[in-house]
Amino acid sequence: MLSVDDIHVYYGESYVLQGVSLHVNQGEIVCLLGRNGAGKTTTMRSIIGYNPPRKGQITLDDRVISGRPVYENVRQGIGFVPEDRRIFPLLTVEENIEVALLPPREGFTPWTSERIFDEFPLLARLRTRLGGELSGGEQQVLAIARALAGNPRFLLLDEPCEGLAPVIVEMLGEIITNLSKEITILVAEQNARFALKISSRGYVIDKGKVCYEGTSRELVENDDIQCRYLAV
Repeated sequence: MLSVDDIHVYYGESYVLQGVSLHVNQGEIVCLLGRNGAGKTTTMRSIIGYNPPRKGQITLDDRVISGRPVYENVRQGIGFVPEDRRIFPLLTVEENIEVALLPPREGFTPWTSERIFDEFPLLARLRTRLGGELSGGEQQVLAIARALAGNPRFLLLDEPCEGLAPVIVEMLGEIITNLSKEITILVAEQNARFALKISSRGYVIDKGKVCYEGTSRELVENDDIQCRYLAV
């Protein structure tokens, strides 16, 4: 469904991604693992369109999306939950969702405001609360719900566990697993234990290059990769 083919990305003169390639099949949860600064977030931002590659190509359903504006990629069906969540602090939970609503896609059960509040009872209880008054975990759930309001077919989750308590991380794992029944997901995460538990395959990135790929089981059992690239 998604193919990232040998992309090279710069921040100014800084050469950040140096030929990253990966793919995600329809219906999968795939994780992108690595330490802070390895290139995970840049990869996600390149896919959605914030940092288009100078070289290489990104396709969704065999259509080239690299170099296109973010809004076009969102309209084509990509949802993005950024590392810093970016919820609107002066809007209520309900308003945060309403501003992101896009028309439903053919063949998919639409994510309406009503469905989102049914699926996320935590948010239903907080629907009149301002975004800036929510806890970190509540903001993360809202960020995911807001991405769903765009009725995506493919979802990018960038560091969803960062700074959250273990009980919230466990809840997020259940949410992501349930979403994968309808939506294909790529999750970038430093918490390898969490990511490998919910995904079927994974890529390890280091210094802007993919240095290993394999099934989640292979990654869990590979002590060398764990120690060299994933240990904190």
